[in-house]
Amino acid sequence: MTIQKYEDWMRPQVVALFDMEYATGATEFDTLFGKFYEQDFQNQECIRIVAVDGEHVAGFQSFFFWPVVMDGKEVRSYQSGNSLVHPDYRGKGLFGKMLNYIHEPGSGFNAELLIGFPVEASYNSFMRNGWKNPFNLQWYIKPMNPILSLFSSPEAQLRRALGNRQPENMSADNSLVYVAQRADFDRYRFGYETGDFYRYTFEKEGKRAFFEMKAQRRKRIIRELVVGKFLTTHANEEFIREAILSLLKEVKRKANFTLISFAVNNTSESLKRVLTDMGLRPIDKKIYFIAKGPLADSVKDWSNWWMFRSDIDTW
Repeated sequence: MTIQKYEDWMRPQVVALFDMEYATGATEFDTLFGKFYEQDFQNQECIRIVAVDGEHVAGFQSFFFWPVVMDGKEVRSYQSGNSLVHPDYRGKGLFGKMLNYIHEPGSGFNAELLIGFPVEASYNSFMRNGWKNPFNLQWYIKPMNPILSLFSSPEAQLRRALGNRQPENMSADNSLVYVAQRADFDRYRFGYETGDFYRYTFEKEGKRAFFEMKAQRRKRIIRELVVGKFLTTHANEEFIREAILSLLKEVKRKANFTLISFAVNNTSESLKRVLTDMGLRPIDKKIYFIAKGPLADSVKDWSNWWMFRSDIDTW
């Protein structure tokens, strides 16, 4: 068994591996694979790792460039994702070996910070590999227009109200740690994302708050609006409250969604307090957040890490 960098001849096997596991559709995943890894923004930055048994791909793991801002400066950060081992090779430690490959001198990989949002099946493997789990994203929900949502198209309503999102740059309060809001990053993500997305900006007295949202249907009749990103130029609690209240009012007036949801850092007391005051309630659902690297080792307080649902590559 060899752990090495991905090569182009392996692509059909990698695509087949993910199609077998997740029923992605071979053509669909092949297209997504190209848009995700081979566009200019990512192509020279990401590292794709495979476990190969002879000429057979037994596993795949990647770390892709995912710019994070700390203390007002962008750091060299990557997100772990698309982790999968073929069923015939599980239980042999391949996943841990692929994770460790980036630390080999021959990998040529260099990162100050690694982050990830693992599923339950891979969480323990990351923990054994020395990653930290300093917080999780806790889900909060609030009913909006549950009856009217049955007889309307909230996706189209909000599109008419807010228009199409455009690539943009924004810097947030320097006290926050967050995934960078960059126009070139936007253009890259717009190229592979699918679905109904929206952006809303609240401004007052020179202060600005930025929200990104996505519509999704659950159980066919539930029209959910997920707030996937929230950035603000001023992170004081009063302005956070005003910004979120403005968003909730705008959505309720303009579109008949069944509910609205946020997934927020469960150690961020100010965010949780504001959401609770706005009538959102926590539910028994979370997303793991993990981190590794020199910068992760230096962190003493994680409560100012503003990570949200849209910061995950699968948004």
